Amino acid sequence: MPRYRLSVKVLRKKFGYWYPGTDFREDIVRKYGRHIDNGDFLVISEKAISTALGHIYDESRIDVDHLSELMALAVDRVLWARLLKFVFKKRETIELLRNTPIQALAVHKKLALRIGGIKHFIKPLSEAGIDASNLPYKYVSLPLPSANSIARSTRLYIFKRLGKLVNVLIIDSDKTFRPRSLKNVAFATRPSEVRGVVDLGGIAYLMGRAMPSLFTAFPTPVGYSGVWVGLPTILRIAKTCERYIGFGLGRNALEMLETLNKESFSEVGWCDMDRVYHYPAVVAKVRVASIS
Repeated sequence: MPRYRLSVKVLRKKFGYWYPGTDFREDIVRKYGRHIDNGDFLVISEKAISTALGHIYDESRIDVDHLSELMALAVDRVLWARLLKFVFKKRETIELLRNTPIQALAVHKKLALRIGGIKHFIKPLSEAGIDASNLPYKYVSLPLPSANSIARSTRLYIFKRLGKLVNVLIIDSDKTFRPRSLKNVAFATRPSEVRGVVDLGGIAYLMGRAMPSLFTAFPTPVGYSGVWVGLPTILRIAKTCERYIGFGLGRNALEMLETLNKESFSEVGWCDMDRVYHYPAVVAKVRVASIS
């Protein structure tokens, strides 16, 4: 039987920040219109789309009581801090949990419980796909409620504007873990509408980190519209393109503060978001070649 090798070549263009109200589809057409071919994969960051569509939330509106702080303390500062230190050896995540004010952790937990339920509440950081990076003040981006529909409408928009049929993949940096013994199923730590991806919330995080020899980690494919090429290929494209999309001002809110040289979130404004180039969308040209 012939063997095949998948080749993924990524084209990346600089963008400005996608503020709420940005026509992100037209921005993509302006940047990549001359470079897109039939069959290409347009890979887009979910948090950038959420921001452009105004699908964000001001966490300062959430009242935190002593019970919420106690629960956040028990889950993040006690349970996960110990697991991450003694079992998973994730020093960077431990420092992030320790350096994040307990009130901020409690607010995030309360919103995660409201949006995603207990299975997302128990996950450390970025629970339920809620993300605080690359946003000012105490705003967070929320997971897209209809990611496949947005991918489909983006695909249709590009066809109408350019006459090109592309595949549109929306991804998020939160991890998805695929069992090494299975090809067509993966366990996500956040919601996803992609076929074969099962949202287990914090349970997926626990399994993937506790048993790295049994799972391979990928960014999460959140939504997809196009020719179905199989989950392994979708995951491979997502992982390759994530490196080119990058993290903008930082991988998390504290890293964003460090990049901006700010002391607190209250000092971060909308104008700060454009202090670096952003790469919210890239084009992947995928080719299959025989190696036998």
